[in-house]
Amino acid sequence: MNLADFSNSQRQAFLDLLVLAMYADARLCSAEDQRVEQLLNAMGLEPGYDHQREFDAAVTRVRKHSQPAAAACAHATELSRQFTTREQKRTVMDLLTDLIGSDNQITPDEGKLLNTVRETFQL
Repeated sequence: MNLADFSNSQRQAFLDLLVLAMYADARLCSAEDQRVEQLLNAMGLEPGYDHQREFDAAVTRVRKHSQPAAAACAHATELSRQFTTREQKRTVMDLLTDLIGSDNQITPDEGKLLNTVRETFQL
């Protein structure tokens, strides 16, 4: 995953979207953690303390927006608007889709969140 053309605020929004998606089904799984780790690695952060610090910061930012599903979708729309190029949108959509499908079950709330981002991106 190449994040060279992502600004720092876009990287933060990308991480926030993934964390928001992790909490959409109220079940966390190790496969979702792996997707977030993949993004943190692509952001150039060192595993361990740096990963945990960034993840904790993202959880803090999105926690108040995670429930109900309508609030999560509204926040996902705001975050999605930060991505301007088709390539950025495709990168975000690919990893978000992978994370949401990683437990082989897409709940209605996860589907709404994914569709909200897709519609915002006009993909």
